[in-house]
Amino acid sequence: MGADTGRDLPGLARRAVDAFAESAARRRDRDALMDTAFARLFDLYRATDRSERRSQGGQNLIATLSELLVSGSNPDRMGLYVVRTQTAADNGRHEGYRAACWRRSMLQILGDEFVPWERCMRPGDLESIPRIDDALEAVAAEAAPTSVEEIPTWVPETHWWWWEPARRRGEEVAGMSRSDTGSLDAVTD
Repeated sequence: MGADTGRDLPGLARRAVDAFAESAARRRDRDALMDTAFARLFDLYRATDRSERRSQGGQNLIATLSELLVSGSNPDRMGLYVVRTQTAADNGRHEGYRAACWRRSMLQILGDEFVPWERCMRPGDLESIPRIDDALEAVAAEAAPTSVEEIPTWVPETHWWWWEPARRRGEEVAGMSRSDTGSLDAVTD
């Protein structure tokens, strides 16, 4: 990734790599390391477009992230991140819906824009994604109100979980429904 006026893409990429490297290297259970790594990756996602992420520099970054995500403590931390996403989704009718949406979107951004899930997640974690989606869908009708206006502007329309509570309340929504985004069967086969 190259530098562009007003954007320090190499610096953002370096911070993302450094965060995932620290998560891989640290042995003690530190949940915040994976959260920080995802936050750095999100900063990079927001600062780039798909063509920049598909450039030669972007491909080099993806190769580095692919290696880091399967090394050291990262497989365990990724598994814990998935479990905590599931827990937030299960508790979504009470207080966790927005947190679950955020975490689910971070997983989707990782898989869609950086490293395909099959290259960085263990089979059991991959199998959890449809269960997370089922939980989000099941609790959406009872989730604390999330109005369409409260959905962050960066959220892609394919991240249906953000719009599901409003859709369940009968509001007009621009986002896709779960059925619009297709099946995850290819992931779980």
